[in-house]
Amino acid sequence: FPQDMLGGREKIGECDIDWKQAAFGSGKNRRKTFNFGPYNKKRDEYPLSIHIRELSIVDAAGTGCAVWDAAIILARWLFKHRSVLEGHSVLELGSGCGLSGLVAANFAGSTWLTDCAPKLLSNLRYAVDVNSKNDEGDEVPEKCAIYTNTNIAYIDWDKFRGAGEGTGMYDEDIPGEAKDQLAREASEGPSYIVPIPACDIIIGSELTYTPISVVGLTQVIKTLLKPNGVFYELLSDDRDGVSAFVEEMEREGFETITHPVTEEYMGNFKTGQRPETYKFYTFRRKSSPCNFPEMQAD
Repeated sequence: FPQDMLGGREKIGECDIDWKQAAFGSGKNRRKTFNFGPYNKKRDEYPLSIHIRELSIVDAAGTGCAVWDAAIILARWLFKHRSVLEGHSVLELGSGCGLSGLVAANFAGSTWLTDCAPKLLSNLRYAVDVNSKNDEGDEVPEKCAIYTNTNIAYIDWDKFRGAGEGTGMYDEDIPGEAKDQLAREASEGPSYIVPIPACDIIIGSELTYTPISVVGLTQVIKTLLKPNGVFYELLSDDRDGVSAFVEEMEREGFETITHPVTEEYMGNFKTGQRPETYKFYTFRRKSSPCNFPEMQAD
Protein backbone atom coordinates (compact mmCIF):
# COMPACT_ATOMS: atom_id res chain seq x y z
CA PHE A 1 0.00 0.00 0.00
CA PRO A 2 2.58 2.67 0.87
CA GLN A 3 4.72 1.62 -2.11
CA ASP A 4 1.85 2.38 -4.47
CA MET A 5 1.28 5.82 -3.00
CA LEU A 6 4.95 6.72 -2.73
CA GLY A 7 6.26 5.38 -6.04
CA GLY A 8 8.65 2.92 -4.38
CA ARG A 9 10.24 5.42 -1.99
CA GLU A 10 10.46 2.79 0.76
CA LYS A 11 10.90 -0.26 -1.42
CA ILE A 12 13.78 -1.73 0.63
CA GLY A 13 15.08 -1.43 4.17
CA GLU A 14 13.40 -0.65 7.44
CA CYS A 15 11.84 2.66 8.43
CA ASP A 16 10.02 4.02 11.47
CA ILE A 17 7.15 5.68 9.60
CA ASP A 18 3.64 4.72 10.77
CA TRP A 19 1.99 4.45 7.34
CA LYS A 20 -1.51 3.84 8.72
CA GLN A 21 -1.36 7.04 10.73
CA ALA A 22 0.11 8.94 7.78
CA ALA A 23 -2.41 7.62 5.29
CA PHE A 24 -5.63 7.73 7.28
CA GLY A 25 -5.07 10.76 9.49
CA SER A 26 -7.11 13.10 7.28
CA GLY A 27 -7.15 16.57 8.73
CA LYS A 28 -4.35 15.69 11.14
CA ASN A 29 -1.54 18.18 10.72
CA ARG A 30 1.81 18.38 12.47
CA ARG A 31 3.96 21.47 12.86
CA LYS A 32 7.75 21.24 12.85
CA THR A 33 10.48 23.81 13.25
CA PHE A 34 13.85 23.49 11.50
CA ASN A 35 16.77 25.55 12.80
CA PHE A 36 19.86 26.58 10.86
CA GLY A 37 23.19 27.86 12.11
CA PRO A 38 24.63 27.99 15.63
CA TYR A 39 22.31 28.60 18.57
CA ASN A 40 22.70 32.00 20.24
CA LYS A 41 22.19 31.33 23.94
CA LYS A 42 22.08 34.99 24.90
CA ARG A 43 19.32 35.80 22.42
CA ASP A 44 17.69 32.36 22.69
CA GLU A 45 17.48 31.94 18.92
CA TYR A 46 19.06 30.51 15.80
CA PRO A 47 20.16 32.57 12.77
CA LEU A 48 17.24 31.08 10.84
CA SER A 49 14.19 29.07 11.91
CA ILE A 50 11.64 27.75 9.41
CA HIS A 51 8.20 26.54 10.52
CA ILE A 52 6.56 23.79 8.47
CA ARG A 53 3.15 22.13 8.62
CA GLU A 54 3.06 18.47 7.58
CA LEU A 55 -0.20 17.01 6.22
CA SER A 56 -1.61 13.50 6.00
CA ILE A 57 -0.98 11.55 2.78
CA VAL A 58 -4.72 11.61 2.07
CA ASP A 59 -4.92 15.41 2.28
CA ALA A 60 -1.70 15.96 0.33
CA ALA A 61 -2.42 13.24 -2.27
CA GLY A 62 1.14 11.94 -2.22
CA THR A 63 4.70 12.37 -1.04
CA GLY A 64 4.62 16.14 -0.50
CA CYS A 65 2.80 15.63 2.80
CA ALA A 66 5.97 15.48 4.90
CA VAL A 67 9.54 16.70 5.02
CA TRP A 68 11.97 13.98 3.89
CA ASP A 69 15.67 13.69 4.68
CA ALA A 70 16.72 14.91 1.24
CA ALA A 71 14.84 18.20 1.67
CA ILE A 72 16.60 18.79 4.99
CA ILE A 73 20.01 18.15 3.42
CA LEU A 74 19.19 20.53 0.55
CA ALA A 75 17.99 23.19 3.00
CA ARG A 76 21.19 22.85 5.05
CA TRP A 77 23.30 23.24 1.90
CA LEU A 78 21.33 26.30 0.78
CA PHE A 79 21.77 27.94 4.18
CA LYS A 80 25.52 27.30 4.24
CA HIS A 81 25.93 28.52 0.63
CA ARG A 82 23.39 31.34 0.88
CA SER A 83 25.70 33.77 -0.90
CA VAL A 84 25.02 31.77 -4.10
CA LEU A 85 21.36 32.79 -3.85
CA GLU A 86 21.76 36.49 -3.13
CA GLY A 87 20.05 38.73 -5.67
CA HIS A 88 18.97 35.80 -7.85
CA SER A 89 15.60 34.28 -8.75
CA VAL A 90 15.01 30.77 -7.39
CA LEU A 91 12.40 28.22 -8.47
CA GLU A 92 11.71 25.17 -6.31
CA LEU A 93 10.10 22.21 -8.10
CA GLY A 94 8.09 19.68 -6.11
CA SER A 95 8.09 21.98 -3.09
CA GLY A 96 5.93 19.74 -0.91
CA CYS A 97 6.01 21.36 2.54
CA GLY A 98 8.39 24.02 1.22
CA LEU A 99 11.36 23.73 3.59
CA SER A 100 14.15 24.22 1.03
CA GLY A 101 12.29 26.94 -0.87
CA LEU A 102 11.56 28.90 2.32
CA VAL A 103 15.23 28.77 3.29
CA ALA A 104 16.10 30.06 -0.19
CA ALA A 105 13.50 32.84 0.12
CA ASN A 106 15.47 34.35 3.01
CA PHE A 107 18.44 35.07 0.75
CA ALA A 108 17.23 35.11 -2.89
CA GLY A 109 15.96 38.13 -4.79
CA SER A 110 12.71 36.29 -5.55
CA THR A 111 11.46 32.74 -4.99
CA TRP A 112 8.84 30.51 -6.59
CA LEU A 113 7.40 27.52 -4.70
CA THR A 114 5.58 25.06 -6.97
CA ASP A 115 3.71 21.77 -6.82
CA CYS A 116 0.73 20.06 -8.48
CA ALA A 117 -1.54 19.18 -5.54
CA PRO A 118 -3.97 21.98 -4.58
CA LYS A 119 -3.77 21.14 -0.85
CA LEU A 120 0.00 21.43 -0.97
CA LEU A 121 -0.22 24.86 -2.59
CA SER A 122 -2.53 26.18 0.12
CA ASN A 123 -0.22 24.63 2.73
CA LEU A 124 2.71 26.48 1.14
CA ARG A 125 0.75 29.72 1.39
CA TYR A 126 0.10 28.92 5.06
CA ALA A 127 3.85 28.34 5.59
CA VAL A 128 4.72 31.69 4.01
CA ASP A 129 2.20 33.39 6.32
CA VAL A 130 3.44 31.61 9.46
CA ASN A 131 7.07 32.39 8.71
CA SER A 132 6.22 36.07 8.29
CA LYS A 133 5.10 36.29 11.95
CA ASN A 134 6.55 35.92 15.42
CA ASP A 135 5.51 33.31 18.00
CA GLU A 136 2.64 35.53 19.12
CA GLY A 137 1.22 35.63 15.58
CA ASP A 138 2.15 39.25 14.91
CA GLU A 139 3.64 40.22 11.57
CA VAL A 140 7.35 41.02 11.64
CA PRO A 141 8.19 43.74 9.08
CA GLU A 142 11.58 42.36 8.07
CA LYS A 143 10.11 38.86 7.69
CA CYS A 144 7.17 40.18 5.68
CA ALA A 145 9.62 41.93 3.37
CA ILE A 146 11.40 38.60 2.77
CA TYR A 147 8.26 36.68 1.94
CA THR A 148 6.70 39.44 -0.17
CA ASN A 149 8.91 38.15 -2.98
CA THR A 150 7.82 34.53 -2.45
CA ASN A 151 5.33 33.26 -5.04
CA ILE A 152 3.31 30.04 -5.17
CA ALA A 153 2.31 28.42 -8.45
CA TYR A 154 0.76 25.26 -9.86
CA ILE A 155 2.84 23.06 -12.18
CA ASP A 156 1.95 19.59 -13.46
CA TRP A 157 5.12 18.35 -15.16
CA ASP A 158 3.27 15.82 -17.31
CA LYS A 159 0.95 18.48 -18.75
CA PHE A 160 3.43 21.33 -18.95
CA ARG A 161 4.13 22.53 -22.49
CA GLY A 162 5.55 25.97 -21.89
CA ALA A 163 7.47 27.45 -24.75
CA GLY A 164 9.53 30.19 -23.17
CA GLU A 165 10.13 32.70 -20.44
CA GLY A 166 7.10 33.82 -18.46
CA THR A 167 5.25 30.55 -19.00
CA GLY A 168 3.06 28.65 -16.58
CA MET A 169 0.39 26.02 -17.16
CA TYR A 170 -1.93 26.60 -20.10
CA ASP A 171 -5.47 26.88 -18.78
CA GLU A 172 -6.79 24.29 -21.24
CA ASP A 173 -4.25 21.71 -20.00
CA ILE A 174 -5.59 21.72 -16.45
CA PRO A 175 -8.38 19.15 -15.87
CA GLY A 176 -11.70 20.63 -14.74
CA GLU A 177 -11.63 18.87 -11.36
CA ALA A 178 -8.12 20.14 -10.64
CA LYS A 179 -9.14 23.64 -11.73
CA ASP A 180 -12.08 23.60 -9.32
CA GLN A 181 -9.84 22.40 -6.47
CA LEU A 182 -7.26 25.08 -7.21
CA ALA A 183 -9.97 27.74 -7.18
CA ARG A 184 -11.29 26.51 -3.82
CA GLU A 185 -7.83 26.40 -2.24
CA ALA A 186 -7.04 29.91 -3.52
CA SER A 187 -10.40 31.38 -2.50
CA GLU A 188 -8.82 33.76 0.01
CA GLY A 189 -5.74 34.71 -1.99
CA PRO A 190 -4.20 35.04 -5.47
CA SER A 191 -4.69 32.30 -8.06
CA TYR A 192 -2.13 29.51 -8.23
CA ILE A 193 -2.44 29.37 -12.03
CA VAL A 194 0.02 32.09 -12.96
CA PRO A 195 2.89 32.69 -15.42
CA ILE A 196 6.29 31.67 -14.06
CA PRO A 197 9.38 33.53 -15.25
CA ALA A 198 12.59 31.73 -16.19
CA CYS A 199 14.81 31.70 -13.10
CA ASP A 200 18.53 31.81 -12.37
CA ILE A 201 18.48 28.80 -10.04
CA ILE A 202 16.14 25.79 -9.89
CA ILE A 203 16.22 23.54 -6.84
CA GLY A 204 14.61 20.24 -5.89
CA SER A 205 15.02 17.08 -3.82
CA GLU A 206 14.01 13.53 -4.69
CA LEU A 207 12.15 14.63 -7.82
CA THR A 208 13.13 11.53 -9.78
CA TYR A 209 12.72 8.56 -7.46
CA THR A 210 10.73 6.83 -10.27
CA PRO A 211 11.02 7.21 -14.09
CA ILE A 212 7.36 8.22 -14.45
CA SER A 213 7.69 11.97 -15.02
CA VAL A 214 11.29 12.21 -16.23
CA VAL A 215 10.48 13.63 -19.67
CA GLY A 216 8.00 16.18 -18.33
CA LEU A 217 10.34 17.29 -15.56
CA THR A 218 13.18 17.75 -18.03
CA GLN A 219 11.02 19.97 -20.24
CA VAL A 220 10.00 22.11 -17.25
CA ILE A 221 13.66 22.64 -16.33
CA LYS A 222 14.63 23.34 -19.94
CA THR A 223 11.88 25.97 -20.22
CA LEU A 224 12.13 27.69 -16.84
CA LEU A 225 15.90 27.79 -16.36
CA LYS A 226 17.74 30.82 -17.72
CA PRO A 227 20.50 30.06 -20.28
CA ASN A 228 23.31 30.67 -17.76
CA GLY A 229 21.41 29.19 -14.84
CA VAL A 230 21.84 26.06 -12.76
CA PHE A 231 19.65 23.24 -11.44
CA TYR A 232 20.61 21.86 -8.03
CA GLU A 233 19.06 18.56 -6.95
CA LEU A 234 19.59 16.29 -3.97
CA LEU A 235 19.07 12.59 -4.75
CA SER A 236 19.46 9.23 -3.05
CA ASP A 237 21.53 6.53 -4.74
CA ASP A 238 18.56 4.17 -4.38
CA ARG A 239 16.08 5.62 -6.89
CA ASP A 240 14.85 3.93 -10.05
CA GLY A 241 14.43 7.19 -11.96
CA VAL A 242 17.84 8.79 -11.42
CA SER A 243 19.73 7.23 -14.34
CA ALA A 244 16.79 7.83 -16.71
CA PHE A 245 16.62 11.48 -15.63
CA VAL A 246 20.36 12.05 -16.07
CA GLU A 247 20.22 10.49 -19.54
CA GLU A 248 17.25 12.66 -20.53
CA MET A 249 18.91 15.84 -19.23
CA GLU A 250 22.10 15.05 -21.15
CA ARG A 251 20.03 14.38 -24.27
CA GLU A 252 18.60 17.88 -23.85
CA GLY A 253 22.06 19.44 -23.71
CA PHE A 254 22.83 19.51 -19.97
CA GLU A 255 25.99 18.30 -18.26
CA THR A 256 25.78 16.49 -14.93
CA ILE A 257 28.18 16.91 -12.02
CA THR A 258 27.84 14.82 -8.86
CA HIS A 259 29.47 14.97 -5.44
CA PRO A 260 28.82 12.81 -2.37
CA VAL A 261 26.97 14.36 0.55
CA THR A 262 29.32 14.55 3.52
CA GLU A 263 28.60 13.92 7.19
CA GLU A 264 28.17 17.62 8.07
CA TYR A 265 24.82 17.61 6.23
CA MET A 266 23.63 14.28 7.61
CA GLY A 267 21.90 13.20 10.81
CA ASN A 268 19.33 14.51 13.27
CA PHE A 269 16.58 14.25 10.63
CA LYS A 270 13.85 12.85 12.92
CA THR A 271 11.73 11.85 9.91
CA GLY A 272 11.52 8.09 10.50
CA GLN A 273 12.94 7.47 7.03
CA ARG A 274 15.47 4.65 6.64
CA PRO A 275 19.15 5.67 6.27
CA GLU A 276 20.27 6.30 2.70
CA THR A 277 23.29 7.52 0.75
CA TYR A 278 22.82 10.85 -1.04
CA LYS A 279 24.58 12.85 -3.73
CA PHE A 280 24.60 16.51 -4.76
CA TYR A 281 23.64 16.91 -8.43
CA THR A 282 24.46 19.99 -10.49
CA PHE A 283 22.95 20.36 -13.98
CA ARG A 284 23.95 23.14 -16.36
CA ARG A 285 23.75 23.70 -20.09
CA LYS A 286 26.74 22.66 -22.16
CA SER A 287 26.08 25.44 -24.67
CA SER A 288 26.27 28.39 -22.23
CA PRO A 289 28.72 29.47 -19.54
CA CYS A 290 27.21 28.94 -16.09
CA ASN A 291 27.29 31.73 -13.51
CA PHE A 292 27.00 29.41 -10.52
CA PRO A 293 29.26 26.97 -8.64
CA GLU A 294 28.85 23.23 -8.45
CA MET A 295 26.81 21.82 -5.60
CA GLN A 296 29.30 20.19 -3.26
CA ALA A 297 30.22 19.92 0.39
CA ASP A 298 32.73 22.74 0.89
